[in-house]
Amino acid sequence: MTKEKILKAAINQYSIHNYHGATMKKIADEVNIKPASIYFFYKNKEELFLAAFKWILESHFNYIRNIVDEVSNQSILTIYQTIIQKTIAYHRERQNETNAYISLVNSPPVGIKPFLHDHMQRFDTWMEQTLIGKMQTEYPDISKEKAMRLTKQFLIIMDGLFWEINLYEKEELDKQMEYAISMMACLLREELK
Repeated sequence: MTKEKILKAAINQYSIHNYHGATMKKIADEVNIKPASIYFFYKNKEELFLAAFKWILESHFNYIRNIVDEVSNQSILTIYQTIIQKTIAYHRERQNETNAYISLVNSPPVGIKPFLHDHMQRFDTWMEQTLIGKMQTEYPDISKEKAMRLTKQFLIIMDGLFWEINLYEKEELDKQMEYAISMMACLLREELK
């Protein structure tokens, strides 16, 4: 329980102060423990933040996997739409995690950058394999090249929406999601010609 509280406090402090400003003392104060108690679980600040970031990224990855599993028998366009809507909802509900994630991607601490890169590669590879497979099942005549292009375009659109989470109010972001879904429908129609 304390370990999870420390991770959440680390994420919160990172979202407020970034890596260098999120001190072990601030994290300990938030959890109401002594800073030395953190070292029972983590040998240093880098190890603590690496664990916190792994927790954020793996939670997000598992959530996306569950979304895809829920709608795996739906059309590819419905899958796109559901991923977009539920991913945005997920990040809105977890503002501290989202802020920490945005900050992490913008300015990763040196020791964490390789982990972040590997995670993003693993996520993109999984997403590509999953969506290409779903697309080829629904549209057996689509070439792997076209299916890959659509999937890459979807990932780029998702990245764009992610970066807009903190820029737009709910109504504006909802409109952006509608545009993204419409774009995917147009791209899909174009590739199926």
